Amino acid sequence: MKVAIVNLGRILNGEWREPVTAGDSILTEDGKIVKVGTLSSADVESAQIVIDADGATAIPGLIDSQVHNTFGDYTPRQKTVGFLESYVHGGITTAISASEVHVPGRPKDPAGVKALAVAALRCFEHFRPGA
Repeated sequence: MKVAIVNLGRILNGEWREPVTAGDSILTEDGKIVKVGTLSSADVESAQIVIDADGATAIPGLIDSQVHNTFGDYTPRQKTVGFLESYVHGGITTAISASEVHVPGRPKDPAGVKALAVAALRCFEHFRPGA
């Protein structure tokens, strides 16, 4: 499915030297960005969905470089459920963890630590918040 976002006020691209992309539109196809800038009328007409951004700013997904989630979107130590899913709503699309498994009473022996790490990996392996 094609989606055209039109009438953007500004498109930021994440490049620090030249952070603004000229144009006012973004075209996606099957969930992937295929054009950024100025779309032709044919591009817009071929889209199944056209979103009028009404002058809003488009930015790339943001990164949080220090999170402490444990099992998928659950963190028992902070008593948090839905932490990463709520991040997506705020524009954060990438979270980097120190790979620490913060659970009360976590094992300290090599076999237990490895088993807990494997369990945490499996909880995140196919987890896609908001998808």
